[in-house]
This record gives sequence, structure tokens and C-alpha cells, in this order.
Amino acid sequence: MDEELKQLIEKLENLLNTMKDWERKPVIEAGKAVIEVVKMPKRETKKGSEPERLALHLRLRDSFRGIFIESYSELDDILRALTSKSVQDIAKAIDELNKRRSVVEYKL
Repeated sequence: MDEELKQLIEKLENLLNTMKDWERKPVIEAGKAVIEVVKMPKRETKKGSEPERLALHLRLRDSFRGIFIESYSELDDILRALTSKSVQDIAKAIDELNKRRSVVEYKL
């Protein structure tokens, strides 16, 4: 493990120990997309108990809802899905369709 990764793990461990449940720390804003580190609380499930942990939270700037990403494999799956040609083509087509349908009316 390289030194940079070790330092990042130490910083994240410190955040886990000092943050309150559901507290958010911003990581990056790219256009309308926001990614934050969020402290997830301890959780009891039918299978047992999950300890408090950190997750990435991907959301749009004006929204509190988003996707919680708790592992690198989840992030990798999301990235592969979002960068697939079919998803990108559909997003472009939706964008064009919505532009055609948007009409702004002003009151006098």
C-alpha cells in the first residue's frame, strides 16, 4: 500500500470517529453533480448488525436524495453503467426531446 493511500485512510478513519451520524463532508462538485462523504450510522438488520461506516453520496446540487456508494465495486458498477454507449445515447436523446418540449411562458 502506498503512502498516499495510507494517509487518506487515516484521514477517513479520523472523520469516521469525529463525524455525527448522517453528517456530510463535500468531496467535489462537478457542474450539478455533488459527491460527499457521509457517516452512516450503526444499523441493525435481520442478518445482524452493521457498524457505523463511511459512504460516498452522489446527488444533484438541489437534491438531498442520491445514491450511497459503500464500496469500490459499487462505484465501478455505476461507472460502467453510466459510461455505456446505450445509456449515453439515451441521455442525449432525452436531453434533445426535453429541449423541444420546454416552452417558457411569461405573464404580462
